[in-house]
Amino acid sequence: MAETTPAGAAPAFPKLLKLPPIERPAHIPVATPAEVKAAADLPDRLLLGDLAPETFRFEKKGWSAEWRDADGHKARYRYAGHLSSLELSYEGEEAVTLVTAERFAELAQTAQNIHPAAWLDKLAARLEPRYNLRVFPHREDDAVGASFPDGHLLTLVMPVAADRLMALFELHKALQQDAAIRTNIDAYLRLHFSVVNYLEGRNPAMLTHPAGLVLHHVNALGTPAGELPAREVDEAGQAAWTLRRSHYLYVAHCSLREAGRFVRRLAEAGFIGEAGGTREGYPHGPEFGAALLPFGYEYAAKNAYWFDQGRRRRMVYPDFADAEDRNALGGTSGDVWVKALIRDAQKAADQLKADTVQAFAEGLREGGAAPPREPSSLH
Repeated sequence: MAETTPAGAAPAFPKLLKLPPIERPAHIPVATPAEVKAAADLPDRLLLGDLAPETFRFEKKGWSAEWRDADGHKARYRYAGHLSSLELSYEGEEAVTLVTAERFAELAQTAQNIHPAAWLDKLAARLEPRYNLRVFPHREDDAVGASFPDGHLLTLVMPVAADRLMALFELHKALQQDAAIRTNIDAYLRLHFSVVNYLEGRNPAMLTHPAGLVLHHVNALGTPAGELPAREVDEAGQAAWTLRRSHYLYVAHCSLREAGRFVRRLAEAGFIGEAGGTREGYPHGPEFGAALLPFGYEYAAKNAYWFDQGRRRRMVYPDFADAEDRNALGGTSGDVWVKALIRDAQKAADQLKADTVQAFAEGLREGGAAPPREPSSLH
């Protein structure tokens, strides 16, 4: 738990916060496809869906069955010894491959040989028009992350306001009992730095002024700006105000199959905003948007960036996650402890907001320039 902060000192924020995992143990009655004699012998989940027992059929050289998802995804496995096949359908995009796995668990390797680039394109087409979210494409030469029984994996990252950390913790607790969430999700929060470039001439005046940007950031996320925003000009002559900011970054791992439902739950709870429009502030402003990444990109991607749809702002992340941070989470456990850390973060955010407002007021009294008033459309 953070120590009491002396008067005038910068508030201390906990560095790492572990969130309650959503665990869905798989039921795998037999180890090999050759042992299957009835639908009851099949895994209850497979890659893109849940077992549909009524689809089990004996075939000439073996058997076949389907696993289906509520969002319409499907896996069909035809077992015929060394001539087995696997048919997958995600968002209507199909893939078919031969299967040489002798054990069900070896289907993880089969999934890693199926590149999900086209599926991620489909996911982006469905989610990006609705949510303040970017889906990163999967590059053809990169390794594919997948596990058994739930197939391809994704990582979701997003900034989280310090005063919403407890709500996020409680959402995870609620998701543990959410029957619609069919696969495992694990997540944590880390205190992180990222950069936002606010292009001059394309943003409200409040967001192209150093004091205005600091106030905007602290009020939204409750964490310090890394340094005073600076005006920079690129080679083409485009000017932008650059804000280096600290914030809590949510890092969550889920299956590709689950991604749409998971995003919906986060949006319904107010952690992911609406796409487009003119709404500012957390979570609707582009700088507070989420990103879905192929699993592993959170460690491999350096200087990842994207523009919002109106090309008003550029979000830059020097990285998303750190393996040492992830390993350090093994030393923290227990809801009581995590809640205490979250309360410490909330107290630090409250103090920072009060200190920022006080410093701004003192600057005005001493004759400092005030930022322009926000337009009425900003809310």
